[in-house]
This record gives sequence, structure tokens and C-alpha cells, in this order.
Amino acid sequence: MRKEDDNIKHISFYSGLIQTVGYDPQRALLEVRLANDEKVRQYRNVPEDTWYHLRGSSYPDVYYRRYICGRYAEFILSGEPA
Repeated sequence: MRKEDDNIKHISFYSGLIQTVGYDPQRALLEVRLANDEKVRQYRNVPEDTWYHLRGSSYPDVYYRRYICGRYAEFILSGEPA
């Protein structure tokens, strides 16, 4: 369980796959909540430019699958809101 000060602020995402995303640049942590199971997936050591590319992508689902899944270690945190 995360401490309150460890929470990363998530923003809603207009995507069929992704429900919300959040990024902490100080810790290089990316969090993604998928729409199908609502679990938060955390990716560590994600460069800030990867976050900006995901956030600005016209096809975020494709970007997520191609450039994040399998490239960074994935940790499933919970199904609770971030």
C-alpha cells in the first residue's frame, strides 16, 4: 500500500484502453489505469519525454503498447483510485 504522499495525480484519458495516467518526474514513475480491469500499473525509470509522447499521442493505445508495455518493468498496484 502506498503512503498518501506517494500518490501520483492521475488525469483522465480519452482512450479505449487507458482510463487514467499519471507521471512523477522526480521519481520517473509512470502509472496507467487500464479501462478493462481498473488496476493501476506502475512503470519505473520512464523518461519524461516518453510521458509527454504518450500524453500527446493521437493514438495513445498504440503508443502505450508499442513503447511502454514490455520495455519497462510493470508492477500492478491496485484497483483503487490514485
